[in-house]
Amino acid sequence: MASYKGVQGALVALENFFKRRLPAELGDEPVSASVELLGSADIAETLSGNLLGIYLHRITIDPHGRTRQFTPPGTVNTGRQSELPVNLHFLLIANATSPTVEADLMAWAMVELANQPQLDISHIQDIDSEWGEREVLNIAPDEMSTEDLMRIWDVFESPYTSTVPYIARTVRLRLRNERTEGPPVTTRIFPGGSV
Repeated sequence: MASYKGVQGALVALENFFKRRLPAELGDEPVSASVELLGSADIAETLSGNLLGIYLHRITIDPHGRTRQFTPPGTVNTGRQSELPVNLHFLLIANATSPTVEADLMAWAMVELANQPQLDISHIQDIDSEWGEREVLNIAPDEMSTEDLMRIWDVFESPYTSTVPYIARTVRLRLRNERTEGPPVTTRIFPGGSV
């Protein structure tokens, strides 16, 4: 399970995933495209240059895993470990100075995620060392209506550019351990002394 940094870890891992795979014809001159995590302040401004952006627009609690508890691996039974499973809803945003580069950036990113739709500990451990060895983040296209997508762009009052919604399932955030009770008290010893 991840610490609270698991969300950041997943996003940075996704950014690094794209950066490592950016083809030379997009990354080199004359295109010089880049890959960046975007925040709300970035979206509020007009995007410039040739860019593939990753924008986390929503985090939801996974409805199928919110009541799960796991026994930690190992021989010592320290009790059940509670988790907060969250899904990351993000937008891939292609911005470019020409329509062909914009289309190429988005198509390339979608193909990369279709070819490798999972991130595991090898992608994330440098960012969050508490990520579990068997944990996998599955990335898939997200269901979002055109109206909802346009509302995001309307709120920021930024010019619309090519956008595709995705979801990353599931980041398992570690909660505090449950309190455990010891065995019942059967004997009490009181200190005594000579009078």
